Amino acid sequence: MLLLLGIISLKGQDLSNLKDQAPFRLSGSLDIRAIGYSANGIKPRRSPFTYVLSGSPVLQIYGLQIPVSFSYSEQERSFQQPFNQFGLSPTYKWIKLHGGFRNVSFSPYTLAGHTMMGGGFELSPGKFTIGFMMGRLNRATTLDTTSGVLRPEGFSRYGTAVKLGYGTRDSFINLSFIDAKDSEKGFKGDIAAAQQTLAANQVLGTEFRFTFLKSLFVYGDGAVSLWTHDQHSKLEIEVDSTQKGLKYFQNLFHLNGSSEYYLAYSGGIGYAAKNFSVKAGYKRIEPNFQSMGAYFFQNDLQNVTLNTSFLALKGRLRFNGSVGVQDDNLTNLKKATTRRIISMANVSWEITDILGIDADYSNFSTNSEPKVALVDNKYLLAQTNQSLGITPRVVLASAKTTQVIMVSYNINDLKDLNSDSTANKQNIQSSIAFLNYNLTLNKIGLSLSTGVNYVNNEMSFGTSKNLGFSLGASKQFFKNKLSVSTQNSYTMSQLTDTSGNILNLGCTLNYSPFKGHRLGLRINHLNNSIKNNLTDSSGYSEFTGDLGYTVTF
Repeated sequence: MLLLLGIISLKGQDLSNLKDQAPFRLSGSLDIRAIGYSANGIKPRRSPFTYVLSGSPVLQIYGLQIPVSFSYSEQERSFQQPFNQFGLSPTYKWIKLHGGFRNVSFSPYTLAGHTMMGGGFELSPGKFTIGFMMGRLNRATTLDTTSGVLRPEGFSRYGTAVKLGYGTRDSFINLSFIDAKDSEKGFKGDIAAAQQTLAANQVLGTEFRFTFLKSLFVYGDGAVSLWTHDQHSKLEIEVDSTQKGLKYFQNLFHLNGSSEYYLAYSGGIGYAAKNFSVKAGYKRIEPNFQSMGAYFFQNDLQNVTLNTSFLALKGRLRFNGSVGVQDDNLTNLKKATTRRIISMANVSWEITDILGIDADYSNFSTNSEPKVALVDNKYLLAQTNQSLGITPRVVLASAKTTQVIMVSYNINDLKDLNSDSTANKQNIQSSIAFLNYNLTLNKIGLSLSTGVNYVNNEMSFGTSKNLGFSLGASKQFFKNKLSVSTQNSYTMSQLTDTSGNILNLGCTLNYSPFKGHRLGLRINHLNNSIKNNLTDSSGYSEFTGDLGYTVTF
């Protein structure tokens, strides 16, 4: 597919050493490859022949980097709307300027990484931080009636964001604000028939962190979002409505009867030392909280979490763990409230220089309780999901060889605890086990690997099993200019009334005759045979060959 991304994203550059930079410099890579494909027994899933030309050159002008990315393929020779983005963020000491398409974050709830086409700056003199961005957040889109392509209609959206802050990395306080609204500018459709209104949004946010006694800290961030669904609404704000807080803002912003406000905030306290840390936190995001400066919020939830980690036995034993409770239905308007209990723990222990073990455990419990209406129990959710994994490993290293033996066993258990759904319980128990062995002959650069894996899934409608074997090897030749590797696997699958075998053979060759030049060949063959108890046996095979040449400069 023709995809001239032209995504030109000029990263922040330091211009303080401008005189020491080369005037012009070109670097990056170019790649051209041809791909052949054939299939037997199924309809081909790609073209029999494909060529792809791609590259990622970087032009530097006095140290200012201009990276470019492009890709061209014969599968699509034309396109309707090339996607071009240009951006620039030069930096000189504590001054950073933004221009073009930029992704800037001022806070988690105001301007939070939303792409903006415009300009601005960020200043950081001493302990102060000052930020400003102004531009277009979204471009207007309309239905394409000529080509029949359906695209979501939307108005142009413009915004202005500011940030003020003071402090250091360990102790600071920031204030941020964004004012954004939809505009008819650029909208070529019928506004009356668009079935949507021009919205406006103002979000005021703050975040802070204070550190005491070098190890104890408190943190928090929060925001209030004013959302006006229709800028041109003639309705007035009702002071006695559920949105009473709007009266405090109606003299500052252009609000009306379609305006609402929502809150989001989080905070906590923690202690962080060299070998031990613990943190307790709380987060609450009200239903429908949103900001035009962010793409997505998971709202209508509150979390209470506790996290801890520590090192022991001179750093050989590492532990990380957390436990938390999450609730939704904060305004009690849903028919049921869902509570999730989440806990996890991870332990890594280097028992000796050659023997180590990793273990992890997680538990997710979900339960729904009716609130404002009686709900049949069979429509409520009550589940627990537990997983446990243990992975011991042995590393035997010497001057001649390096051997790695790894064994792993993982079990996942999902249980449906709803007493009224006994006949249709969605219990699932999965077990995964594997054994891998890797041998490297250091002097001749030969690596060999082999493994066996087993997967067993027990579900309400039956059991599925997979038993697989793998074998691989790699070798370097001609002072590492030529590398040859192969990776092969054979898997036997068994379902309730179906069985199958999958053979996957692959080989890769890479040759670098000169510095920065690489010629690569990849060959893969897949054979899948299927046997159904109710029908005749069937299967298919696929062959893929990939020849490519890459130049790095």
